[in-house]
This record gives sequence, structure tokens and C-alpha cells, in this order.
Amino acid sequence: MIKEQRGAVIILFAVLIPFLMCFAGLVVDLGNLYAHYSKLQHAADSAALAGGSAYAESGGDLDRANAFAQNYVTQNDPKASFKSSPKIEEKNRKFYYVVILKERVPLYFLRYFPQIGSDTEISAAACAQISVQRAASGNNSGGFVLFDNLFTAKQGFDSVNSVQNPDNYDISQNKNNCSTYHGTIVIGDEGAFNEASKNVYLQPEAFGTDGNSQTTVNEATRQGYINIPEYNGSLEVTDYYRDTVQQLMTADSTYKITDQSQQNLDSSFLDQLSSQGVDVIYYNIPNLNVNLTKAISGDTTKPLYIICDNINNFNTSADMTGGRPIVLIYNGSGDFWMNCNGGTFMGDIYAPFGSVHINDNHHLFYGSIVAGNKIQLQSQGYYIQRNYTATGSGGSGSGSGAGGSGTGVGSVSYRVNLVNISEVL
Repeated sequence: MIKEQRGAVIILFAVLIPFLMCFAGLVVDLGNLYAHYSKLQHAADSAALAGGSAYAESGGDLDRANAFAQNYVTQNDPKASFKSSPKIEEKNRKFYYVVILKERVPLYFLRYFPQIGSDTEISAAACAQISVQRAASGNNSGGFVLFDNLFTAKQGFDSVNSVQNPDNYDISQNKNNCSTYHGTIVIGDEGAFNEASKNVYLQPEAFGTDGNSQTTVNEATRQGYINIPEYNGSLEVTDYYRDTVQQLMTADSTYKITDQSQQNLDSSFLDQLSSQGVDVIYYNIPNLNVNLTKAISGDTTKPLYIICDNINNFNTSADMTGGRPIVLIYNGSGDFWMNCNGGTFMGDIYAPFGSVHINDNHHLFYGSIVAGNKIQLQSQGYYIQRNYTATGSGGSGSGSGAGGSGTGVGSVSYRVNLVNISEVL
């Protein structure tokens, strides 16, 4: 009986030998394939980052980008090659550098099975998103960092006429028929950020050094002259109100107005107060009307603060160049409206609990806008970031805010980061 059992075991073992060899082959070859794939994926990731960075820094030179990518492939995996030439993909106004690599991997055991062969091909793909980052420009020496961005809106941002031909990006754009934006746009709500990112916001450089050149949106995009909004899910806009504005409202040096008969504030009255050394005006009355028709005289290195709990109209047609900048602080929870008719406004607008709407009729805006809710621009305007919230001035400097950091006026940097390729292709 025992001999019969021993014979059965031998027969069973003989029958299992092919299956055991197949299993061993799978373990060895699959392990080898995984090791090669990991190395290939690392090479693809490195090539995508290197190529994306080279593409951005070269102003859109794809050949240069591919040369950099090839160099990184050679260094990280000499046996790998491009499955297809790397390319730039555009999706939702965003740009991606896509790399797909291939490699032949030898098989050691599985090659003895029919129709498998001595080696097999594996591939790995990587995708790098290229984002243009433009530094905050202007006087950022010591100002509250929240104002180092051009626009900071917790709930959303919209510019009605960001470009003049939203349905055809190959039609030439004219600066007189669209808006330009020089400075960081930061949005705190993810859904609103996604909506804003579908639009195109042109930098003033798109229209040349004289501002009179024409360009298409596609050409401006290739040159990096578009302003890409940034998302900040932890954005908090009330800290300046808590740290500074509340102290200004209660300070003994603040000029407080409670008489409702003084609800109309014009440039002459501001000039009068400025000549008396007033730096902060607090209007604690309803339905304030502000009408600026000329620059405010006084120390131009110090802003004139206007704080109000309720404002009915803010109209400006003034050329404020050479005058005192204005920091207007709206404490209300509703909508603040700024109506412009040409001219140049210099100052910051802060509405930590409300929304800011601007009828920007071809006016030039130097400053920053911060809103706890939304910012909406209604027409055409030209916006250049400045930070006037500091007392004192000192020329262009470096600043870091909710949206990024940078040095000087008009400096450009690029953010290149890996993203899931399935979201692009």
C-alpha cells in the first residue's frame, strides 16, 4: 500500500513540474518587468519635468524641450526611447508636456512558451503641467502681504471683457477693446477658480512695449503673456481687518465723520483734510458718496485711508498720478461699486466681507483689490498691481502673498509639476 502511495506522489510531482516552472517563470519575469517599469517611469517623469521646464523657459521651443527630455531619458534609462515624439497638449486653457517612453525587456522563462517570444515591450507615460507665474509688481516694501496680489477674491473672480473675441482665439486682439492684468489673481473657492480658469486674462506685455501692437490670444499664450489665476483653498482675507483696520477706526488720530449731512465726499474736501495732516478718515454714516475729480495733494509717500461702513457711490475720473494714493476700506457685507470714466486710479480697495464691482471704462488702475466675496470687472480696464497699505514708500521690491512670490516688475517664473496623464489624454 505504501509503495503505491509513493508512486502516486512521484506521478503527482511529475505532473506539477510544468506548473511549478510556469509559476517560477511568472515570478521571475514579472519581477523583472516591474523593476524595469519602475526605472522607465522614473525616466519618463524626469523627462517630462525637464522638457516642460525647457519649453517654458525657451518661450515655447518644442525642439529644445525634446532635446532636454532626451538627455534625461539617456541619463536615467539608456535602453529607453520615445514611443512617440513628446508633445504639448492644451486642455481648458492649460498646457501640458507629455512624454511616453518604451523599452524592450528580456524574458527568461516565459520565452519558452509558445507565442510569447524572448522579450516584450513595456511603456510608461508622464505629463507635466506648465503654469506661468508672474511676480507681484510695484511698491511692495512693507505693505500687508494680502495686497501683494492684483486681485484676491475668496468666492470668485470674473472679468466680462477679458478678451474681445472669446469665440476665436486666432483673431487679433486690440488693447483698446479688452482688459489687461499685471499681477497675481488669487481665488479661494475651487469651483469659482475652475470657472475663472476657463477664461483668458492677457498681460499688458502682449501688446508690445508701446502698448499699440496687436496679438492673438493663441500667440500671447505661446509667448507666456497670459495671467493664469491661482487657487488657494486656505485663503483668509479678514486678517488685515482684524490686525489693522479695527485699530484705525478707533485711533485718536483718525478723523471720524458721523454727521449725515457730510455724506458727499469730493476731492476738494479730501485735499482740505490732507493739508491738515489727516491720514485716516472714518465715515460712520449711511449712503456715502465719493467723487474723485483730481489728484489728492499732500505727502505722496503716505496713503490716505477712507474707511466706511456703508457706501452708495464711488465715482472717479481723476488722474491721480503724482497725488496721494487712496486705500478705500468697505466694511459692509453687500456690493461695493466703483464707476470709472477714464483717468488713473492709484490705491487699494479692501472689502473683507463684501463684493467689489468695477465699471472700468478704459481706466488705468494701479493697486490691489481684496474681497471677501467676489470681484467682477464690467468693461475694459488696465490693471497693474501695487501695494499701498504700508506707510512710507520705497520703489519696487519683492513681495510674497497668498498667490506667490517674486521680485521686480514684470518678472516671470514658471511652475512645472507632474499631473495624472489620464486627466489630459
